[in-house]
Amino acid sequence: FVMTKAVVWAVVPIATFSWSFMLNSQINHLTEHTAHASDPNFYKHQVVTAQDFGKPLGWCTLYSGGLNTQIEHHLFPCVNHCHLPSLRPLVKDLCQKHGVPYREMAGYWDAIQTHLRHHKAMALPVPAGGGGEGAPKPM
Repeated sequence: FVMTKAVVWAVVPIATFSWSFMLNSQINHLTEHTAHASDPNFYKHQVVTAQDFGKPLGWCTLYSGGLNTQIEHHLFPCVNHCHLPSLRPLVKDLCQKHGVPYREMAGYWDAIQTHLRHHKAMALPVPAGGGGEGAPKPM
């Protein structure tokens, strides 16, 4: 029994899957468009505080375990993720009909970019008078 080998076999998978989960969950919620969004209507709130990314049945779905259909997941939390891609066009049409912004990124790269822009905005100092680029919008 080699302790180093045991630690590697225990730590590497945990670190890998933890990083993967954090990546896949944060790029759907902490973005420049969704982090400070809000709506008093429960269903609109679920849509404006999340974003989808990637094609519904592409490799983004496979790698993220379905987390790339986050808007649909928030609206239908009890529906198995394998059914969420088929709900995406229905939700998009309904959002368009009612003027609700539906955020969708082309893939991982675009989703990560908007997440990093949010981080950058949050890192900017707030001017003495308050407000600033990174400040939350008033409700």
